[in-house]
Amino acid sequence: MSDNLVKNPAFLGAPDNWEFVTPRDEIATGHSVRDGANGRGLVLSANGDKHAFSWWRGEADMQIGHWYRASVRVKTRNIANPANSVFVEIGQHLLLPREPWAEETVLEQVFPVLTDYEGNKVELYLKASETGEVEYYDPQVERVPKPRHRIVRVATTRFGVSPPALSADAARVWNGGPDAPLTLEGQRARISDMLDQAGKLRPDIVCLTEFSHTCGVDPKLIPDVYSTAEEAPDGPTCRVISAKAKEYGMYVIAGLVIKDGKHIYNTAVLFDRQGDVIGQYRKTHPMFGELKLGISCGDSYPVFDLDFGRIAMHICYDEWIPEVSRYYAHRGAEILFLPVAGGKPITWRTRALDNGVYFVSSSINPPSMIINSSGDVIAQTHGQGVVYADLNLDFRPTNWYGDPTLSYGMPCTIPQMRIAVDDHLVEELGRKLREAWR
Repeated sequence: MSDNLVKNPAFLGAPDNWEFVTPRDEIATGHSVRDGANGRGLVLSANGDKHAFSWWRGEADMQIGHWYRASVRVKTRNIANPANSVFVEIGQHLLLPREPWAEETVLEQVFPVLTDYEGNKVELYLKASETGEVEYYDPQVERVPKPRHRIVRVATTRFGVSPPALSADAARVWNGGPDAPLTLEGQRARISDMLDQAGKLRPDIVCLTEFSHTCGVDPKLIPDVYSTAEEAPDGPTCRVISAKAKEYGMYVIAGLVIKDGKHIYNTAVLFDRQGDVIGQYRKTHPMFGELKLGISCGDSYPVFDLDFGRIAMHICYDEWIPEVSRYYAHRGAEILFLPVAGGKPITWRTRALDNGVYFVSSSINPPSMIINSSGDVIAQTHGQGVVYADLNLDFRPTNWYGDPTLSYGMPCTIPQMRIAVDDHLVEELGRKLREAWR
């Protein structure tokens, strides 16, 4: 184990190399140094003023260009909401609980020091608590090797409005060549071709659009939506996708209409690297026109732990319901996929930024996009084809800040990032949403 780089981590002396800090004396918390069974601790105590705010500040010998592991032990007493009131920053990196909050909790983080801006401060805070106290002890900062990050190659696709040049196999099922109407069988050939293009890029996962089985098919050849629905995994489109997923050893997400008994659902179907169907998401917010076509509503929001990370799926109109992506972010989704017919890219970028997730759309009308967690478009295609990007799941940029370990992201998911006096906004929003549904 490396040496502890915190100056005077035992809080000896006054304590030396540590100082009590508050913006103004009139909003200061109480503060003291306490001797106990675990050695000396630095204490911050509430004084009945929920707006009181103070911290202990020390230093650690950190250098630009290196990685560090930091931790602090915390005891809380009679603090109503430690997740909101107790937090630690080291080099301006937020430390988070190793386990759920308890009377004694370890806060920790692994991070790089990239700029002078981050500094070398060790800061132990108390805010937004009318009662109780927090005791900090055993602060540790040690230099560690650069972690090995999870890099995932993600591909997304888009089918052009007019038939493109086809492979020989695809041309044979086009019913008369590229000037003839596209049939369901011809679209399956297009899907096969598209997955061949994607597979050659060696992606971990590739996304096909909403209604991928009928995208571009002549409407005159589709008597109704129900007639195009298929069962998973044995439907004709599913078999084509399954074979390609297995051939290239890649996950595939496909927007399909799936039968389940007397019902049909607008579904995102997930195939694993062996071509097996391992999950489905049924669109929970279909458009009214879909209901009139006999498509039923889904009612669950699954997340999927793949061999590279956790993903979630939603479909088209779901993008307009911000609670969907917010819920997935709280469930720990790292990449959010959207098979979509229409939609607005500005909405996709907002969902990525708001929730600190990567966002991948596969679209019929707008361009298909890969968007990072800062809302930046990093790959897109406006025409027929495939684009890809290599995503670092252990370093998601969040607006101007980059969190190296993804222990936290945007304020929507991490209480300590809200910098609020309490959580009444969340409670009130929940109440208003419930009222609106009655």
